[in-house]
Amino acid sequence: MKGGVTKRIEDTVKALDKGQLKNALGLTDRRGLERHHQIVEAAAHICIQNKDDKEVCKKAMSDAKDKIQETVTVPEDDTSLEGVEDLLSGTPAETPVSASEKSDEELYEECEECHIAEAAVIFSQVCAENPDEAGDSCRVIAEKVADETTEPVDWIKTMVETAESAHGEAKEKMTAAVTVLTDYLGKRNSPFLKELDREV
Repeated sequence: MKGGVTKRIEDTVKALDKGQLKNALGLTDRRGLERHHQIVEAAAHICIQNKDDKEVCKKAMSDAKDKIQETVTVPEDDTSLEGVEDLLSGTPAETPVSASEKSDEELYEECEECHIAEAAVIFSQVCAENPDEAGDSCRVIAEKVADETTEPVDWIKTMVETAESAHGEAKEKMTAAVTVLTDYLGKRNSPFLKELDREV
């Protein structure tokens, strides 16, 4: 009879192989399987973001399955305690943290486009709540939201221009959103910011 953790890992691999994402999330949602849960969660995020592309989702689940399979490298008849601590802690000493093993917060912190998108959402909300104060530039924001090919630098430029042309409370909220975004990009030495500086 195999131990609970190993059995759950094996069941998770089987679930991912059959495309049962919810089952895999449920199986890994317990103490000692935090790392495995993060791997499955990362695959789930990819699937949600690519609802219309089943192949992308299938590949994400296949990659997650392989990563989880790699965590069970001990032969089945191995009764030693070597490596058990690693399995329990969820952070094996010699395994570098890959993108899919990072927490959502860490992944978000590294995602510059996510921060740009968040600022754009704030702008859209301000435009909807204060159309008079926000001014005509909100029309440009709406056009860019509708256009999926809008580049991150275009977004930043449009938001800066929109904030400059707004007034009152709308201007305050927009300026605050742009400041937070440019501070974040500045700290990361973002290529988007450098490109923007070149264009300005």
